[in-house]
Amino acid sequence: MPDHDLQVISGEDALHLLELVESALNSKDLAALAQGALPIIVKLMAVDAGILYLEEPKPSTYSFSQVAMQGNTLLAIEHICLEQFHKMTIQAGPRPLILPLSPPQNSQVALFLLHRQENKMGILGLLVSENRKPSELKMAERFVFLLSRFIAQQVERLECEKKIAKLNAYFTVCSKIAKALNLRDVLEAVLYSSMKAVSAEAASVLLLDDKKQNFRFFGLVPPQPTMMDAKFPANRGLAGKILKLQQSEIINDVQNDPRFYRRFDKETGFKTRNMVAVPLLAGKEKVGVLEVLNKAGGEPFQEEDRLLLQSIAEEIAFAIHDAKLSEAKQALTAEIEKMHQFQAKLIQTSQDGIMAHDPHGEILIFNEGAERILGYRKEEVIGKINAALLFPPGVSHDIREKITGPEFGGTGRLINYETFTLSKTGEQIPVELSAIPIYEDEHEIATVGFFRDLRERRQLQEKLLQSERLAALGQMAAHITHEVKNPLMVVGGMARQVLKGLADDQQKNAAKLKIIIEEIGRLEDFLAEVGSFAKLSETSKGFINPNTVIQDLAVKLEPSLNERNIKLLLKLDTKLPQIQFAPLQLSQVLLNIAKNGIEAMPAGGSLTFVSGCRNDRVFVQINDTGEGIPFDIMAKIFQPFYSTKPKGSGLGLSISKTIIEAHQGEIKIESEAGKGTSVTIFLKARL
Repeated sequence: MPDHDLQVISGEDALHLLELVESALNSKDLAALAQGALPIIVKLMAVDAGILYLEEPKPSTYSFSQVAMQGNTLLAIEHICLEQFHKMTIQAGPRPLILPLSPPQNSQVALFLLHRQENKMGILGLLVSENRKPSELKMAERFVFLLSRFIAQQVERLECEKKIAKLNAYFTVCSKIAKALNLRDVLEAVLYSSMKAVSAEAASVLLLDDKKQNFRFFGLVPPQPTMMDAKFPANRGLAGKILKLQQSEIINDVQNDPRFYRRFDKETGFKTRNMVAVPLLAGKEKVGVLEVLNKAGGEPFQEEDRLLLQSIAEEIAFAIHDAKLSEAKQALTAEIEKMHQFQAKLIQTSQDGIMAHDPHGEILIFNEGAERILGYRKEEVIGKINAALLFPPGVSHDIREKITGPEFGGTGRLINYETFTLSKTGEQIPVELSAIPIYEDEHEIATVGFFRDLRERRQLQEKLLQSERLAALGQMAAHITHEVKNPLMVVGGMARQVLKGLADDQQKNAAKLKIIIEEIGRLEDFLAEVGSFAKLSETSKGFINPNTVIQDLAVKLEPSLNERNIKLLLKLDTKLPQIQFAPLQLSQVLLNIAKNGIEAMPAGGSLTFVSGCRNDRVFVQINDTGEGIPFDIMAKIFQPFYSTKPKGSGLGLSISKTIIEAHQGEIKIESEAGKGTSVTIFLKARL
């Protein structure tokens, strides 16, 4: 079910969905999720029973019935779910598959496929009466949509927990090995840590001698290790096979395997049931074999146990290989610690902000530069604040999209991207951000961001802009003197004539007064535009929909359009995202462009507003069917005081361009003499 469908539901349906959401949010695992969700669904859908079949992390079935029924009925539904899971295909909406159920003859089962994107996760089966119509199961479709989301979240959480367990095991083994000073200490650390990592009852290490001809056996059965001084040929038994092939293996029926070496069992009284055997290789050098014995609780070893031990095998092999060189090892450990301290100091003392967070947004690193820029102490954010909350709404998602896109530094990284962060006081701080994801085994484990405070740079840019405006005042003063002088001379001359001829021809005096009023109006319009150019209004920016501004402007333009016999067309994208802009300034820009288009069509025509979104930018396009702009003056149209109109100030397009660029936008003009003009404004979308 698409996200937008959730917005069109009744109040009662919303309460039902909230009840399911509350139950799911309080669930600690998939079993609790199923046990909490099924009774709600069965009750609210008024069906006899419900079954939830889940494929991951392992095939599991949960059921709930609110009426007494034969045991084979639920078994029949389970069988149908299992059979249909691989047959059902993912569709645009969670439409049910209705199948008859016999016995009883008057029942049928409605199957809903649970999936997240292209990943099938399971089936929700509902036992319904034979006369129940698919249209009466619409509410179930909403439950299926929510269940799919919650199940996917639980599965992702389980995967994260497995990854954390793997990392913990890895760090535990490495930590214990690093503290060992001799071969015995290393072996004990390896055996105890390996057992704990996969919940085993015992472990052993078979080491090759210096000549690589024999194994020496070291075993551990808690509570005390048994260091057997036993030797046997390296080409014998399971260990010999594992080391020769250099491949780890799970053997869940050891006693029936002819390769099994039984001496350890005979001398210790321990009975090996199953094991994981992993070759120990220090680079290209063969060191020995690690064997972890008997999964706790009588369970068989799983593939994840083998992969975990295999992931730490090389570390173990190198530790054993280097055990006799404890002094060199201690020097190496000291050097590593020194490097770690240097890196930590480098990160913490950087003037730029450095922050790292995991895929869920939990902050892992927050240096002194980040503290200084955002006003938080690292103790206030690490493990306590989600990284998305340190950005304005929607910005974190926008940054994530930019990292995966090619625009700023290439796919998989973000370089010198200007955006905003939120300080502790709620202030929006402009920053230049660079970020890169960190991967392990092709899975993202963290994202590291480096950001630089742009407030000082913006202040310098503003001062430079102010200087440029002041530099333009000289040019403006000369032009203003010229533009104001002529109308004043006309106004003065006409006024004096009117004064002298007050008692004479009233009709002539009225005509002269009309000229005076027109010239004064011209002066007022000119001075208003000059004022706008000299200093743009400090109107506060806000998130707005450009369509709203266009529609308001259309109402204001209607009288002028009717007078000139111009047809207005609006082609607006109804799903247009918002932009951050000063509403009055956007209206001023669009009005300036529209007025130019209207004046270019003295004999009538059409004026068209078009809006839409391209990539991550909103565009507004204004097209006219007027006289067009000659090629030889296209390069001059944005210059201040340049105008082709007899009474134009030459500031309209210049002001518009200045406003658009102040909002990090772009304005383009395409025109051909006699074929009309198209003006397009591009602005950053709020995604």
